[in-house]
Amino acid sequence: MKRSLIIIIIAALVAAVAAFLYFTKDKQVFSRETSLYKAVPVTAPVFVEASSLKAIPTENPVLMQLSGVGDLGWAMQKLEETITDINSSKDIQNQWFKRPVILAFDLVGEDKLRPVIISKIKSGEELAGLQNLLMQLTHTTGTSPHERKYSGHKVFSLTNTEGKSVHFCAAGGLVIISPESILIDKSIRQLNSENLTDMRNFMRVNKSVTSQSDVAWYINHQRLPELWSQFLNGTTNTEVNEFGETERHNLRRKAAGLKNYAGWSELDMTFHDNRISLNGITAADDSLNHFVTIFNGQQPETFQADKALPRNTAFFFGFSFSDRDQFFQNLIDYFRHSNTFYEREELLKKIEKGLGSESRTTFRNMAKNQAVAAITDISPSKELSTLFVMNVHSRKDSQEAFEEMLQRYARSKKTAFDSLYSKVPVENGKTYRVYRFPYPSLPGIWLGETFRFAKARYAAFYDDFLVFASSEKTMQEYLSDMELNYTLREDRTYAAFKRETESKSNVNVYANINRILPLSETLFNSEFSKSVAAKSEILNQFEALSWQLLCENGVFFNSINLGMPERIKNDGDELWSCDLGADVATKPQIVVNHTNKNEKEVIVQDEENRLHLVSAEGKIIWTIPISGRILSEIHQVDLFRNGNLQYLFNTREKLYLIDRNGNNVGSFPVEFASPATNGVSVFDYDNNHNYRYFVACENRSVPAYDKDGKIISGWLFGRTKSAVTTPVQHFRVNNKDYIVFKDEAQVYIQNRQGATRVEVNTQFENSQSPLVLNLDGTPKIVASDVNGKVFYIYFDGNVTEKPGGGFGKNHFFTAEDLNGDNTPDFVFADGNKLEVSDENGKTLFSEKLDNPVQDQPAIYTFSPREKMVGINDAEGNRIYLFGPDGKQAGGFPLRGSSPFSIGELKPGEFCVVVGNNREELVCYGL
Repeated sequence: MKRSLIIIIIAALVAAVAAFLYFTKDKQVFSRETSLYKAVPVTAPVFVEASSLKAIPTENPVLMQLSGVGDLGWAMQKLEETITDINSSKDIQNQWFKRPVILAFDLVGEDKLRPVIISKIKSGEELAGLQNLLMQLTHTTGTSPHERKYSGHKVFSLTNTEGKSVHFCAAGGLVIISPESILIDKSIRQLNSENLTDMRNFMRVNKSVTSQSDVAWYINHQRLPELWSQFLNGTTNTEVNEFGETERHNLRRKAAGLKNYAGWSELDMTFHDNRISLNGITAADDSLNHFVTIFNGQQPETFQADKALPRNTAFFFGFSFSDRDQFFQNLIDYFRHSNTFYEREELLKKIEKGLGSESRTTFRNMAKNQAVAAITDISPSKELSTLFVMNVHSRKDSQEAFEEMLQRYARSKKTAFDSLYSKVPVENGKTYRVYRFPYPSLPGIWLGETFRFAKARYAAFYDDFLVFASSEKTMQEYLSDMELNYTLREDRTYAAFKRETESKSNVNVYANINRILPLSETLFNSEFSKSVAAKSEILNQFEALSWQLLCENGVFFNSINLGMPERIKNDGDELWSCDLGADVATKPQIVVNHTNKNEKEVIVQDEENRLHLVSAEGKIIWTIPISGRILSEIHQVDLFRNGNLQYLFNTREKLYLIDRNGNNVGSFPVEFASPATNGVSVFDYDNNHNYRYFVACENRSVPAYDKDGKIISGWLFGRTKSAVTTPVQHFRVNNKDYIVFKDEAQVYIQNRQGATRVEVNTQFENSQSPLVLNLDGTPKIVASDVNGKVFYIYFDGNVTEKPGGGFGKNHFFTAEDLNGDNTPDFVFADGNKLEVSDENGKTLFSEKLDNPVQDQPAIYTFSPREKMVGINDAEGNRIYLFGPDGKQAGGFPLRGSSPFSIGELKPGEFCVVVGNNREELVCYGL
């Protein structure tokens, strides 16, 4: 699969983060020093121009965070040493703190990327001062530099005891510094020969403005592919296309085609509170067949396709054009002068043979002004889930034209047209006609390499859009999302980010960084992929990346934004937040870290069914996909009885057991014979790690599994009368074991073999809430019915009814002695009301929230006589913690939308861990 465009996006992210390592957000403006450009190697794919060394902020919080990562940490250490040494000498400070400097990168030897630094120098005294500075930095003080001559200039070299060298030279009023002597020589040669100032496209971008902000990036697009090749996966993959031809895909070789994108680009970098932006122009020529010239004659258009993309979109790339016919003519002209023209023509003719000779024209005439390719799901073991979306002039006319093409195809294959489509039901009883499209490679063949990753196997019309999907499942999920208005435009992260971007453009690229990062293993070579994985905690702090290209009067403007989530002021003491890339779906649980029992961890699933393990500092340790929503609590077990803990949980289809590294254990996951209706329960009867797992199923069975996930034949229970939706529970009372569960109308109290131990003499319609064991007074089980009446079920089978009731069928209920009077108190949540009463029906307190409660209230025990009720308002993004008297705990309410956990992540540090409505996991100090 061809993913060249995605490479650009992720590499741009790396470049932007790297830039942030070196430069601040000071607003000083300085004039360009044209002479500096003469020494920049013309083969350099990229260089950075900075106003002065004063632009480097060693105390910037983001830099301080980055300084803990590998080579960046080493760079920051050297940077701080440099600033310290400069500050210690006023002469050096005056010379070097106020002058523009260029940092260029060029390829030497076996395509190794090496830096060269260029600045102004005025005298031999300044050169001596620079030599002293470099000696201090390289720890070569007291030694004499090696001296040689090149083209009449003295080149000095300093080499430390580790054999690492730095070379420097003063030539033409410039000082040139590099760890590679060959780069010094190259820069010297260029001073009196062809250099950047002789290049038309470079001077066009350089002279487009008269001043610049602190940092400017220059990109030489012809040389840029050489830079990409340093990082890309060089593996050649093969696949057979729809024409029976074997295609070979190699990212490094495909990257070579990027040299025809444009000539040069200049991008001024600006720093904001929560984002970095780069804005500037790109210079290109029709005569050189630069790709961006396909937008000549176009005006920027408002991007509309985000209302036809789903919320889980990880990445999209799109074209917008104001003059459709001119755009497609420019596109044809571009391909005609490229080395892929004949290959493309042959493939298009094969499509026309099936769909009709006018099919190319038909697709063009359908198009209105936008075409977008998108990735919605990334799974390491599966093909990408992709979409290709094109808005159309008229849905009716376009659908008729599309069906005519498929009818021609059916006739050519001597098959029935109705075999090429099916009716797919979605929400609200609505159905869509979904077509099986015979040419999955159409997007890339028609519009070019950057659309090649989108596979058009299935097609449908939604609103005024023709939509192609890579699989039938992707299409069905897409149509369901559209009916529910789960669109990208309605996504909070995207909507907030979009407000900072241009309203109109011709090229739109967007990447949700958390969702796109798993592609790094496929895109990059193993070394760089490992580097990305090692830095994932830092990259995950960023929210999204966008690139827009605007063509106005023949000038190409770029707007690039790298965003971090805007921090919301919270009422509590926020210790950290962690961007998960999707909203929290389950209650975050504080779990034991068996490798360091002084620091616990948090495990949580998000709305995209990914499971995350998060450290005590709020850093994601790993993320793995799960087949569905987790129904149970996530239990920790010691399966091998060695102190190493595993996580046990279930979805509707499977029982999972994974280790602390996120890997499946043994024969797990185990697939259920019938789908589960409740969460798994774990019992260790004799505290010897001989675990028993209980799960209820749709077929009304309640099977028991041994610790290895095998059905236990000694558990003899038959079937319940209706579905069991709350967990199976184990109560030990008076040295007897009771296995307890309930269906809609009956409570089952069994022994360890599954036989009935207690016959309950009364039946009532059970509520949705779990049963509660209460040991105050006579041991009993506390339950509520659908009307909120409370029942005590004793272990002799007798049942008593308590005063109360009057709640709705969907109320939540639990019981606990909150005020320490040795009798249970009843906690109800119904609609937007929280009510706590004693066992005689006396109201202890009542609270009304802004929105209906969607989750079970929880009891938090701080001591035997200090217990509190916690509840969350998901819609209002608030969590509450009430004492027995109805007073809120200090600092509450806090911002959060999910059920929450309270505990110690580190010794002596009580905290609250909760998900919020910004796709974050947040930790507050108590």
